[in-house]
Amino acid sequence: MSIEIRKYAVIDIGSNTIRFNIYKMNKKKYKTISTKKTFAGLSSYVEDDIMSDFGINKAIKILKKYKKIMNEFEIEDYFVFATAAIRNAKNSKDIIKRLEDETSFKLDLLSGKMEGFCDYHGLLMERDIKGEDAYIVDIGGGSTEIIYIKDGEYVDSISLPEGSLSIYKKNVASIIPTFEESYIIEEQVTKLLKEYPIKIEKVDKLYGIGGTIRASGNISQEFYGKDTNKHVSDQELEKLILGFINNDPNLLKKTLQIVPERIHTQVTGMLILRRVLKLLDIKDIDISKNGVREGYLNLKLKEIDYD
Repeated sequence: MSIEIRKYAVIDIGSNTIRFNIYKMNKKKYKTISTKKTFAGLSSYVEDDIMSDFGINKAIKILKKYKKIMNEFEIEDYFVFATAAIRNAKNSKDIIKRLEDETSFKLDLLSGKMEGFCDYHGLLMERDIKGEDAYIVDIGGGSTEIIYIKDGEYVDSISLPEGSLSIYKKNVASIIPTFEESYIIEEQVTKLLKEYPIKIEKVDKLYGIGGTIRASGNISQEFYGKDTNKHVSDQELEKLILGFINNDPNLLKKTLQIVPERIHTQVTGMLILRRVLKLLDIKDIDISKNGVREGYLNLKLKEIDYD
């Protein structure tokens, strides 16, 4: 007796990248069978909180390319969602309408809370966190989500309206921030953390998800010669930030080899992460491969109302 294996496509319209994953489902379990990403940098096309036509057209072009791939794979089940770059734009309704009209996709625009809830469910699919008290941090291109977990259950989350790309665009004149620019960035993040407070509890566990934190793990592994890319300590993070700001040629070379597309936003993302670690008084980051896409797919398939 043959078992039906269903395929699902998920498109994540993020602030820095637009990602396209294909998953196959078998006995209520699924795994990624194809993944693509395009560095669109949509946050960089936002001026005075308005996304330009050029940015919108860029997103449309990428979505049409992904739709062609879906047709080639004969995938009928798909989900498309957008996050901070569109969410934070004043013309978000117009953007969504244009994307839907010109691609025939139906889009979900996730709120910050919804994004945090998806992050949590993405982690659940990878890790057994039953009984754990912990935080999850997801640093994207246009927002930063912090999620609090109590006894393994989602309690609350916040979404800071700044991420690695958006805060880079506002504060950095060249490629790598200077000491002065880094100080200004951290002051801005500190202010945001006061404006968007989250419950602070004494816990030792922090799970990191998203491209910035995964790249931090990859850079740390390569630069320090570690056996794993799944953990980064606060001290390693501190040394990496100083190395970047001081233009350490070996660090820059390794970063260009590993994640060249993030050379301009990696430090700003690390500066955000450093402020969050200090706020939560946590020394180590446990890096997860899953994130918002997996959690979003899981919730959609379970038909959970997460708003």
